[in-house]
Amino acid sequence: MGPLESSTIILGILYATGAVLLFIASYMLFIKRFKRSKLEAVSDVKLTTSRSNTYSGKTQFLLEVSRPVNVEFNLLDENENKLSEILSGQLVEGEQSVDFDPSSLLDGNYYLSLKTANASILRKIKINKIG
Repeated sequence: MGPLESSTIILGILYATGAVLLFIASYMLFIKRFKRSKLEAVSDVKLTTSRSNTYSGKTQFLLEVSRPVNVEFNLLDENENKLSEILSGQLVEGEQSVDFDPSSLLDGNYYLSLKTANASILRKIKINKIG
């Protein structure tokens, strides 16, 4: 094996190492950007309900929106089938209270479903009008 072949092998190893390092750096940048956009999506909208999530009468839910966004806010039965629409449309940035009256519902477990283009929240609630 001559000196020309040895230098060709060394150059090949250096090129391969550089390509692997470039691939790893690109992958790390992609993952960092993906995580950042995922965090932004989660923070688009926030749903605040009472601590106990048990309701017997009229109440309000608080929606906090970090930027203008279209929302679908629905009431689902215990099998996650849509029962009624609570709110649908574009919300402006800031806080908005939403009225909720469970008087026409039977006692039991239900779900609140809040969806935007980038986020989805599913919250279990209980209706108990007896006490």
